[in-house]
Amino acid sequence: MKAFVVLTGIFLSFASMACSTYEAQFSSVVKEVTAIEGEPYACWIKLDINLSSGGQTYQPHFICPLDIEEVYSGRVYSRRCNLNPGDGISGYLVKFNDRIELE
Repeated sequence: MKAFVVLTGIFLSFASMACSTYEAQFSSVVKEVTAIEGEPYACWIKLDINLSSGGQTYQPHFICPLDIEEVYSGRVYSRRCNLNPGDGISGYLVKFNDRIELE
């Protein structure tokens, strides 16, 4: 059993170094939507993730997890711009080099 735990730990540490994206599945509420100048079909969304509220979830990827703190403190690039504050939203968040995108 100890060997399994050690091998799993080694695998996960090597796998996390190989991540080119970080991901999470979520269900939340829109806090703010801001248009992006020069991109008529894209916007920035701030999420109001409250895990103690019913129906809201945040499940980071097992091997390449997106830290929830990055989502709290940042904004999400999206093409779903017909949303308003208070609207429910769910999907996958993927962090590429310098931004988090909603897929």
